[in-house]
Amino acid sequence: MNPTTHHSLSQTCRRQPALIRRLTRQNLATLMALYEENYSLFFRLAAEVRQLPAHQEQRTEGEFPLFLTLLEENRYTTTLLLTYRFTDADGAVEEPSAKIRLYHDSAQAEVLSMSQGESLRSFLSLVQEGEENLDARWRLNLFLSHWLRYCLEQGYRFTPGK
Repeated sequence: MNPTTHHSLSQTCRRQPALIRRLTRQNLATLMALYEENYSLFFRLAAEVRQLPAHQEQRTEGEFPLFLTLLEENRYTTTLLLTYRFTDADGAVEEPSAKIRLYHDSAQAEVLSMSQGESLRSFLSLVQEGEENLDARWRLNLFLSHWLRYCLEQGYRFTPGK
């Protein structure tokens, strides 16, 4: 993501919450559908996630490096961290940075936690730390959906051996 793209993504994120509130009904069924969509999108990004090395970096021309770190793997789940890493005036920044759990048996992907740097705060409507409600989970996972689509559009793909 070049600096111009980062700025326009940030502007888009600030406009999204009102639109999201109008277009969606946040209930458990729609949240589960969003988890399923995120799983499908994630597997377009990293189809062979179980064969990936513990740490992998992907770059596309003109974009920031995207990092995937496998944190834990079990029979039915994989927990990982997906993040951009770039340098600004204050040094290295990892944003967005999402801790994601993949549920292979139910084909769902859920955001467990997400960094909340300045560019995400408006989109996430200041999700409070420890806030465990449907609306907060909806916002985090909707952001993941948008971010995964963006990564796919930019050509990012994680494959074993790269």
